[in-house]
Amino acid sequence: MHLKRRKMLGGMLAASALAAVGGTRGKGGAAVPSGGGAVVPFEPAGLASREQVWAWVEALNGFGPRLTGSDAHRRSIAYLATELQAAGLTVQRDTRHFRLWQPQRWSLELVSAGGATTAVPVAFYFPYSGETPAQGVRGELVYFDAPPRSFAAATGKIALIDVTTPALSWLFQYLMFTRKFGYPDASADFNGSMSTPLLGGTLKAGGVNLKAAAEAGVLGVICVWRGCSEENARNQYLPFTTPYQGCPALWVGSGAGKALLAAAEKGAQARLTLEAQITEQASTDTLFAVLPGTSAAETIIINTHTDGPNACEENGGAGVVALARYFSGRPAKTRRTLIFVLATGHFQLPQLGGGGQATTAWLRAHPELWDGKRGHARAVAGLTLEHLGCTEWKDDADVAHFKPTGRLERELVYTTNASMDRIWRDALVGRRKLRTLTLTPRNGVFFGEGEPLFRVGIPGVALCPIPDYLCSVPSDGGLGKLDAQFMHEQIASFAKALLRIDALTAAELGPTDPQTTNFGGFVLKQLRGQG
Repeated sequence: MHLKRRKMLGGMLAASALAAVGGTRGKGGAAVPSGGGAVVPFEPAGLASREQVWAWVEALNGFGPRLTGSDAHRRSIAYLATELQAAGLTVQRDTRHFRLWQPQRWSLELVSAGGATTAVPVAFYFPYSGETPAQGVRGELVYFDAPPRSFAAATGKIALIDVTTPALSWLFQYLMFTRKFGYPDASADFNGSMSTPLLGGTLKAGGVNLKAAAEAGVLGVICVWRGCSEENARNQYLPFTTPYQGCPALWVGSGAGKALLAAAEKGAQARLTLEAQITEQASTDTLFAVLPGTSAAETIIINTHTDGPNACEENGGAGVVALARYFSGRPAKTRRTLIFVLATGHFQLPQLGGGGQATTAWLRAHPELWDGKRGHARAVAGLTLEHLGCTEWKDDADVAHFKPTGRLERELVYTTNASMDRIWRDALVGRRKLRTLTLTPRNGVFFGEGEPLFRVGIPGVALCPIPDYLCSVPSDGGLGKLDAQFMHEQIASFAKALLRIDALTAAELGPTDPQTTNFGGFVLKQLRGQG
């Protein structure tokens, strides 16, 4: 089915439950899945109000950037635990330990032959890069037009590196995912290339091997954003996927990059300062709570992560709390036991991700709640909520200004088999605000915390939009870029989806689709700089 048929959404989804399972009509017209149970109708009055959900998001944003293990992150975890307890759930914690790197002060200056200094605007620091003494490090600038394989030319100097923001063509989109359905119109699908700082900050900047730079004796590294506006580049916490590397590095925008390149061509020097505090064996907690169903043999996992730099990334905790309150407050239990997981470590995956996204560590710690082995419960499905309520902001055609487009941010929703895709489309009925594209991952590319569930064979629905400001750290948290009504409708869709899932047998829900892998995996590996 392609976009030209999507105007049929309303009529096609009107008999949603019946269409999803191919069942028959039971008493009162409810769909009765073969071998399953009646689909319980969604009661909107039971869901936390839009105002309550927004209050949760405001409270989380009020703690400040919730970077992994920071004080703001710890306080937000305590807040979410309290809200889950208020829903009548017993909250459990998995405590993890890691090496915490926290920047304290950063700056950049050009230094003349006579010692005079000129301040250079810094877009942000490079997370977990390294640190300098209080007086910084001073050295000649050496320019690289792309992340180098060897830093030998910059030994005892400061490397200046261009980092492009790639525009992924339809071919690369094809290599990353299979597009299924888009609603309500053609704007839900990608039109041409796909570009966002996240791609430059992870695929390209992730290839800046700062550990190799440190081993080569490089004093520091300056990464220059290319292909995005100054405002879009400002305060981007990227990459968040690299470990501590021992070489201090900063980001600058294209304007500063131009001035630094001119200085490098003249053999000028710069002073780079990045003071940071390192805490060995810092602690951080994953929260989870179990809501018993009529059966403990099967479970449904509802997950997100808790760490993030702004009001969007991550506000999924508000959605998980809303769902926990809704299902714990219903007079009748669900058939399956519900497991609510709020994982830590998404913004320090090298130490806490266990080779995947943050939920990976929780799955390894609690096989009794999902793997179906040796008398363990079996997870029949998972729902993942991330980045709720986002509106779309993009650079203009001249890459000079970052501004709202007037549209909702595209809901990228992984639906990992045909049943999950139908269930999600059914759950869209009644939405006033909608811009959804459903996907299947390809070649090992799966954005977000739905990835660990998919990897272990748990079918699911995983929401993971990627707005340009996803990883930025603005002073106000970017709260004004979110739409409260859109967010509330997204959470309602997840509640509907969960009710539909609970009415189906495990056989009807089915296994995850096998992941498509082809030669494109090699191409993507090269793009990531891992070749």
